[in-house]
Amino acid sequence: MARIAHHKVRALGAIAERMARSVGEKGDNAAARRFLAEVNRVHAGAAALDNVRANRSPLDTAEGHALKVGKLAKKFDNEVTAVINRSGEIWREGMSDVQRRIDEKIDLKPNAFAEEIRATFRTMNRKSKVELLGQLVKENRGPELAAIVKAPSILSGISDAERADYERAIISMHAPKELAEQTWLDELFDSVGIVATTSSGLVRDFMDPGELARIERAEASAVEAGEAFDQSLQ
Repeated sequence: MARIAHHKVRALGAIAERMARSVGEKGDNAAARRFLAEVNRVHAGAAALDNVRANRSPLDTAEGHALKVGKLAKKFDNEVTAVINRSGEIWREGMSDVQRRIDEKIDLKPNAFAEEIRATFRTMNRKSKVELLGQLVKENRGPELAAIVKAPSILSGISDAERADYERAIISMHAPKELAEQTWLDELFDSVGIVATTSSGLVRDFMDPGELARIERAEASAVEAGEAFDQSLQ
C-alpha cells in the first residue's frame, strides 16, 4: 500500500512538471499560471503527507502514528476539495477572458436584418448556401453569419451540426490564437481533475475512516480513564 501511495505522489509530480513545461512553452497566461500553482500546492501537500507516513517518530505508537497520518490526510483531502473549487473558478474566468477577446475580433451577433437574411437564405439552393456561408466566414461577416448559425435549424434551414461547424470555422480563421487557448485551458483543467482523482486515491490509501474512528475512540477513552484516575488520587 505504501509503495502504491508513493507512486501516486510521483505521478502528481510528473503532472506538475508536464504542466510547468506547457506553461513555459506557450508563454505567459494568468489562468495557466494559477492552474499550475494549484497543482503544485496539491503535489507539495501529498509529498509532505507521504513523508510523515514514511517517517514514524520513535515517540509514537503504531496507533498514534496512524492517527497522526489519518488527521493529516483529512486536512489534505479538504485542501484538494478547495483546489477543485478554485480551479473551476480559474477555468470560468480564463474562458470568459478568451471569449471577450474573440468577441472583439468577431461580431457573432445577429443585427436588425437577421430575419430578412434567413428568409433569403432559405430560398437558395444547396450549392449557393454553401458558397454564401463560406464567403461570410472568409470575409468575417459575423452578423450575417450569426443570423443563420445562431437561429434554430427550423429557421436557418441547416442542421445543428452545420451551424456549429460554420461558427467554429469563422473563429478558427479570424481568432485562431484564442481558439487554441480555449483548448489549452480545457486541457489544463482536465489535468487538475486527474490530480484531484489521484489525490483522492492517495487519501484512501492513508486513511481508513473506520480504523481512524476506532483509534480516536480508544484515545478518548484513555484520556477519560486517566482523568478519572487523577481524580481518584485527590
